[in-house]
Amino acid sequence: MTLPELPPFVRNRKELDGYTLYRSGDPRGDKPVGCVVLVTVDTADEATARAWVDSVFVALASEPNPHPGGVSAAFHIRDDGKRVINYAEWVSAEDHVDAVSAGSNGVGSRTADWRRVQNFPGVQHVSVERYQPLAKVQAEVE
Repeated sequence: MTLPELPPFVRNRKELDGYTLYRSGDPRGDKPVGCVVLVTVDTADEATARAWVDSVFVALASEPNPHPGGVSAAFHIRDDGKRVINYAEWVSAEDHVDAVSAGSNGVGSRTADWRRVQNFPGVQHVSVERYQPLAKVQAEVE
């Protein structure tokens, strides 16, 4: 699977122009990153954005079957508070496709915590896009 380069507003895992890092999950082990997934979610306001991200972390912590291809996640809130971008790192694009296919409506098992994330009031899912990781892009340039 050929992946496009990350958009120019993405500086790195913890810096996106126009966004502030709210929460991140530390990388799991020393897994190689072969794919970055940007999950974009519109929210009613900043309080909703923060509460939704917090609910994702509750669901991740209670996940009975975490996909082994997931590496890390960094949630950024747009400066106006009305959009969240999750910069998620995966071992490969195929791992992400597999995780989404196995879930009930995205990544995650069919648990009450994930249903809460998926049906959170004031949140509208916008997009999921897969990209080449920055390290790969930088190595190809050098």
